[in-house]
Amino acid sequence: MKVNLKTNCRMTFIGLHPKDLAYKKLLQKGLQDSFGISCKPEDLNAVAGPFELKQIINKLKPEHYQVGEKLRANFHLHTISSDGRLTPKEFLEQCTSYANRVFKSGKANDDLPAFSAAITDHDRVKSSQEVIALISQEPGKYKNFKFVAGCEFLLHGYKEPHPAFEAVGLGFNPFDKALETLMKGFASNNQVSDIPKIKNAGGILSWAHPIFTPDKINDDFFEFLKKHGIDGVEGNYQYNRWDKEYVNSIKPMLEKLIKKFKMFVTGGTDCHTKSLF
Repeated sequence: MKVNLKTNCRMTFIGLHPKDLAYKKLLQKGLQDSFGISCKPEDLNAVAGPFELKQIINKLKPEHYQVGEKLRANFHLHTISSDGRLTPKEFLEQCTSYANRVFKSGKANDDLPAFSAAITDHDRVKSSQEVIALISQEPGKYKNFKFVAGCEFLLHGYKEPHPAFEAVGLGFNPFDKALETLMKGFASNNQVSDIPKIKNAGGILSWAHPIFTPDKINDDFFEFLKKHGIDGVEGNYQYNRWDKEYVNSIKPMLEKLIKKFKMFVTGGTDCHTKSLF
């Protein structure tokens, strides 16, 4: 029997958590204001809302972030809006193609989307906005994929001599006007005092690629993160080009602190190339 995709999307839409419904209505308004696009909230079924995103993250296991046959999520990717090579359309095409393959293989029988991915350009949300616009125009095409609006924020405010660090913001409204002051690209001078703007836009924050800065893998920095509203860590970041012995020597310490401070865990490949895989 042929299933009407529009009807199928509406059936899924009815079961949305109230927070996700409110989020999609904000995206709907953002699309109208920024692109002149009119759509229904159910046309954004392929965009993960804040409640749905947290459910996905909680169900993901470390192997789901590793490129290979078990890959199911990538929450750290860059496009041409910052220093990546992928266009928003190319990103969406590659993610959708992979999600469809996973779905057809029968692997997506574990209450997870076939594939979830975020665009996390450096202090930029232009590509996230464009991907949401593309999804809104052909919602049925992306039924096996979950897109997460994101951004990699450079933040200042920790103690000297290394006050700057990066955090990946996920699941916020990329059309939120309060975020515009943070979107200055690599020239950004965002402070930890700006974090409430991200969280007020619905986002969650995860400390990016922690092993890049081993001097911050300690109780003092984790207390600092929690104090300022960063409750996650990219514990499943893929250090493919790093010395494995070095990475493995630091990971136990990192995992101990993640558990001690009750941080949620995200991950990704930090892709900057033309191919996500």
